[in-house]
Formats: sequence, C-alpha cells, structure tokens
Amino acid sequence: METDDFVILACLIESFYIKKCNVRFIGGTKGFNTHLFNIKFKEYWNEGFDRAKFTLSYNRTTLCLWKISSDMIYSYSMYAKQYFERFEGNKDLIALSANMDEVFNNVFDHSNSSVTGYIITQYYPKNNKISFSVCDFGVGIASSINNDRKCKEEKPMEDWKAIIKSLERGFSINSTPRNRGFGLNNILELTESSKGKLLIISNNGFVEKTAGEMYRSGRVEFDFSGTLIKIEVDLNTFVEKDESDEIFDF
Repeated sequence: METDDFVILACLIESFYIKKCNVRFIGGTKGFNTHLFNIKFKEYWNEGFDRAKFTLSYNRTTLCLWKISSDMIYSYSMYAKQYFERFEGNKDLIALSANMDEVFNNVFDHSNSSVTGYIITQYYPKNNKISFSVCDFGVGIASSINNDRKCKEEKPMEDWKAIIKSLERGFSINSTPRNRGFGLNNILELTESSKGKLLIISNNGFVEKTAGEMYRSGRVEFDFSGTLIKIEVDLNTFVEKDESDEIFDF
C-alpha cells in the first residue's frame, strides 16, 4: 500500500467509526501487519486515541498518519519540513510544507466533509523521493466548482475538467482569506519544479500530471465522494539552505 491507499482506508474506517461502529483488524500478511504496527495504524481507532494529535511512528521514514485539525495545520507542515530535512540536511523543504498548507486549507475551505481528512507522508531513501497523500470524504473539488458555476448560471463542467480548472493560477471559489488567490496552482508548480507527480481524484474525474508531460485525465468508473490528492517530489531538485537566512529566523 502507498500513501494514497492508507489515507483512503483511514477515511473509510473513520466514516464507520463516527457512526459508532466497532473497528477490528483481521487477517493480512505478516509483512503488512508489521508495517501497520510500525506506523501505529491499528491504534488510531482505539478508545481514547487522539487522531488529531501528532503521533510518532516506529518507522523513521514514515511521518505519522494524521487526522487533519485546523489548529495544527501549520505545526504539522513545519514539522514535516524539519523531519524530512534530516535525510537531506542541506536541502530547504519550505516549498513542501507550504504546499501541505495549501492542501489542508482547501480541505477546510471546500470539502464540507464529516471526515475532516487524513494525511500520511513517506520517504523513499532508494530514490530520495517523498510522497504525501491527503484524502477527505467531502463534496469533492468538481462538485464544489460546479455548484459555484450554477450560482453564476454557467453550464457544469465534466468533473475532470473542473479539477484541471482548480489547478489554474488565480482560480479560487469562496476561499477564506488564508487561502485565496492561487487555488491548487502551487501544487502543480511544485510538481513541475521537483520533477514530481500529481494525482487528483474527485467525484467522477481524475487528473494525473507528471513533470514535463501533458495531463492524463478523464472519467473514473466509480463515484469517489470526496477528494484524493497524492504528490510525489524528488528531494534532489530542492534548493540548498541559505545559512545566512537562519541568522534572522525568529
């Protein structure tokens, strides 16, 4: 399972949990269960476990599964920056944390999700890449955009076209001041600058973008009630830290 699989599964379990369903884990291979143990996945729905707090995993290359909380958005993204800079001590990962903020704020601005969303971040040392995924079970990017267009009496777009629209610079709908003006364009720019990959699935549409290539997009054969965003970046492409800036870092 990759980062997108884990956040979808977490949202699915959460959707049952908030309806007072009991959660049990049965079966699975030894290796898979070891990984679930190392990232503490099975503990998250135990009574008294606070999924909105930062929980260190036993696997140092995995930054914890986290139930997105508006109070800790900035804390999580900055911790992610510092956490993964340990693997590339001379690289400045501020662009990574800024884009996490972008995704988190979009979840709270537009999703209207009873499951506020989950994120998990994974470092792959063999190819020096980071993957992070965010998922919510809200109205979805496409529905949010098309509902806004209905207010303006415009013809609804196909879901995949609405997703591409959300990636345009300057496009936003009913955003809070903290997140107005760029939509998800910063994420697209990060994908290009970091020789990365971007996947967005929302409602009945999907969009994939690999740096330097054209969009792959279209209709999915199921209704994904919400939004999944998966981003992969190459740490080799990030700029080195400017030590002189750290002197004035208050």
